[in-house]
Amino acid sequence: MVRIALILCCLGCALTPRRVQVRPVARDERGVSPLPYVSSAAERFVAPDGAPCGGYGGHVKDNLIGWEAPNPDDAACSHDTLYDGLKPAVLELRWRTEVPDDGSYDLVSLGYSVGAWGRVVSRGSHYGDYFAKAEVVVDARSAHCAATWAKQLALAQVTGPADRQANFSGYLELPDLVVSNCRAHEPLDVRVRFVGEANRGRVDVDWFGFSAVEDAEVNHIFGLRPRPGAR
Repeated sequence: MVRIALILCCLGCALTPRRVQVRPVARDERGVSPLPYVSSAAERFVAPDGAPCGGYGGHVKDNLIGWEAPNPDDAACSHDTLYDGLKPAVLELRWRTEVPDDGSYDLVSLGYSVGAWGRVVSRGSHYGDYFAKAEVVVDARSAHCAATWAKQLALAQVTGPADRQANFSGYLELPDLVVSNCRAHEPLDVRVRFVGEANRGRVDVDWFGFSAVEDAEVNHIFGLRPRPGAR
């Protein structure tokens, strides 16, 4: 009976959803310099009207920094290999700062989780193996230092004449990254990318970005902090 109780307890813990902090709460930001937002890009994604998907304009709309579907029946941006080719499709938000001094730094996530909703569809055939997938990538890079983090959101694989779909939904907490041996006064670019890829299929994005209330929050998603004794 004790063993059964322990098993049930472990199963209950495993099934309990882990709470994700969507927006920041009070935290120690001493020594942290927030990164200003600079630009966005959309590559090989198409809007519901058939035009290329546009970038994010820098202003909060519907509590969102990023991309949102105009209505519930449409995706904000779609990529279909039948029309858009086999190269990955990308939605990108970019921040930039200047490295103040030689040394190593923590790229700090200031409490905002990135959200993504949508689906990937792999279209099979009588011959070959096919896939469609989506992931979020955070890339920090200057001429002499870099760090990358990635998380797969969904993967649909199929062999044979059938279609397979995998949905993705929810928020991801972004980890702090270490960029080592940076050089003073070099620009450091930080990119948050949604990457959709298929060799025969489609990727739909209904919502991608950060929850925010004010425009100024876009300049407070990431911060840079010197690592103690890492000069």
